[in-house]
Amino acid sequence: MIDTPGPAASDVEDLAPALLDLPPRRWIRSPALLSIVVGVILTLALVFAATPYRGSAVGAFLLERGVTQPITLAIAITVVDYCLRRLIVCRRERRQVGRDWVPRGLVDLRPADSDVRTMLILLGQRRSLIANRLCRLLRCFQDSRSRGATRELHQDDIALTQADIEDGYGVTRTMIWVLPMLGFLGTVLGISISIGGFSGLLANVEDLDKVKSSLTAVTGGLSTAFDTTLLGIITAVLCMVLMSISERSEYQLAGEIETALNDGFFPRLSRDETSPAP
Repeated sequence: MIDTPGPAASDVEDLAPALLDLPPRRWIRSPALLSIVVGVILTLALVFAATPYRGSAVGAFLLERGVTQPITLAIAITVVDYCLRRLIVCRRERRQVGRDWVPRGLVDLRPADSDVRTMLILLGQRRSLIANRLCRLLRCFQDSRSRGATRELHQDDIALTQADIEDGYGVTRTMIWVLPMLGFLGTVLGISISIGGFSGLLANVEDLDKVKSSLTAVTGGLSTAFDTTLLGIITAVLCMVLMSISERSEYQLAGEIETALNDGFFPRLSRDETSPAP
């Protein structure tokens, strides 16, 4: 009986991580549709709550300045809810990174070690991001028997994580861009109302009652112009600051996971894993 030779080291090194049976890579997920629903519901609640106080300054600010005010509020609340959800998850995940996911006594791990199989089972039961990354790397190390392929997978995960963070805030950036545009739209509508009222004022100079009515239209239009711009700019600035904090926190989490794996995982792997299998 002729023994079949094991795979050569070069063949193992050339094994692409994409061909391995790896757990799916995960990152922070926050359903945008849920945040939109929250934004609409809270805006409607604010509108109904302010209806009895329509004559007050706050009621007039929300209800008497055109349709752009509720839309601006709904978009701003949506952005705040979305960013806060991701920020809360990110803070929770950062606390998980500080744990000792690889026991301190494990050194010189080999792909066929029982410790590797045990860690895969335990990590597969965890829902944290760093456990998911460790599970992927251990599976790659076990199947490819190559530290180089495992390192390559690690670099790919880093790049994909950066792309996930960028894509996660794409819609949010668009919404923040829309907020001042809605303010400017309200400004145009308000100025249009003012110009219409001023035209009526010139046409009825001799009628005092009509002059007062025209002045009311002029001042009302200017109020709409200024208030919509004010709300659009304030909400855009606040949402941009919150999004920057949330996005920066995710980048810090990605960096902490990368550091934890480089310092606490890869030094535990054996350096002769590319030798031919017996």
